Amino acid sequence: MAKRVFSVFLALSLFALCLLTGCNGDGDESQASSQAVSEEDKTFYGLALPEELYFDGREITVLTTSTAQSPGNYQIQPNDNDMYSAETATSVTSAAAECTRLVEQRLGITVHEEVVYTWSRYGGDMYKRIHQDAMSYTGDYLFAMPCSIEAGMLSIEGLLHDLHKVPNIDLSREWWCQAFNDGVTVDGKCYFAIGDIGTVSKEATFFVAFNKKMAESNGLAEKYGYSSLYEMVDKKAWTQDVMYEMAKSVYQDLNENNICDAGDVNGIAGQDGAIYNMLTSAGEKIISVEDGYPKLTIYNERAINIIGDAQDYFQDPQSGFISANDYFDQSNVPVADVIVPEFKADRLLFFMDAIMNLNNIRDMESDFGVLPSPMYDSDQDGYVSQIGCWSTNCIVVPTFVTGEDLEFVGYVIEALSAVSNKKLNPVYYEQTLQYQISRDDDSMRMLDIIFDNRTCELAEIYNLDIYSTVCGMLKAKPDTFASAYEAIEGKTQARLDEIIESYKGN
Repeated sequence: MAKRVFSVFLALSLFALCLLTGCNGDGDESQASSQAVSEEDKTFYGLALPEELYFDGREITVLTTSTAQSPGNYQIQPNDNDMYSAETATSVTSAAAECTRLVEQRLGITVHEEVVYTWSRYGGDMYKRIHQDAMSYTGDYLFAMPCSIEAGMLSIEGLLHDLHKVPNIDLSREWWCQAFNDGVTVDGKCYFAIGDIGTVSKEATFFVAFNKKMAESNGLAEKYGYSSLYEMVDKKAWTQDVMYEMAKSVYQDLNENNICDAGDVNGIAGQDGAIYNMLTSAGEKIISVEDGYPKLTIYNERAINIIGDAQDYFQDPQSGFISANDYFDQSNVPVADVIVPEFKADRLLFFMDAIMNLNNIRDMESDFGVLPSPMYDSDQDGYVSQIGCWSTNCIVVPTFVTGEDLEFVGYVIEALSAVSNKKLNPVYYEQTLQYQISRDDDSMRMLDIIFDNRTCELAEIYNLDIYSTVCGMLKAKPDTFASAYEAIEGKTQARLDEIIESYKGN
């Protein structure tokens, strides 16, 4: 938010300067006007394109995936969806359509989107489609947006281009997510990446919503010497221990059944994968890329302490933690139907989930705020946000795209990214937080922090059993991680060795 305000101020300042220098009566009005044109004004939303670049009506198809037939899942061309209409579209969907229209106009092209609907990620319909097309060189689309798990599988098999080698793509530009892309780069090659095209990768990012009424009535920030939870984030005092302590302090067993459940006043709600979120937000990973290749890195003293601290909290009968997983037999959507009502009824302090669930709490009568997932301790370099690999999509270019098509698709991807950065991002921010916009600019700052450093877990992308082992520690007996790790280390390392050899052969 602050960046946008500063940009407006700078633009107004330059305009005023232009007026002063252009009216000096010395006949240099045209020169002053020319000097006032910024470099961005000479580009396509910050992207330098050859002036003569125009493809004279060429068509391009983009393959995307979704888990439900909803216009909100369309990433490139929502007009291709029969359910889309200008009257019912959200502002975000309309902004995405406008970005595509602007690229079509500038490049002289027509963009089509084909959606593959599937719930399966590991070897499902989207994976099978790209795999078959890449093996047979028969694809009729030039780039695709599978989920990151599908992209990981395809990258291991050598069916995706290294995006660093695709002409006209520059992954160092501001519209690409550097932390995520660096985290999946193997041997200097980035086979899949996320950026500003579409919003699914942002919606799959984890955050913490807090109930302002509960935080203020309990004086939670003041107990630590701060005026607000936002100030605690700014001063690097928003840590996991603090969140656990605050959660415990508000817990009340209203139904007197001696368990933390819906109907009580609780401290934290999420899912059983919460312990993995604690690891990610602490900057720890099960699998990291070191010396160019994936390596097991979870078994270290710091990570073991994080898991132990999380177990101490989550397994405390007075913790005030409830998991949506405990209600799967009562609701098809336990987060929306069980957890969210507790938050909206002022009986839940912290709600940990993906940003897409902000939609479910936007209409609550009490006010809420947005925070990044907490650091492990104040010595940490900065906040880290987890991206759910099952949900998030990414950009891939299959290997059947070659020659002039490869150059062409590079121009299209960069143009869509550039215009989305300037036209879609601001609208997405405003709709995501529209309930608080007029009264809580701090949440906008928090969203900047959340999006500044987003990363993923390769163990989830590569479908390694150790990922489930780590997530299962939330309910496992304390002090059992060492034995659980030792039991699966050999199998995990063997699979990693296979993956590394496959990458080396690409």
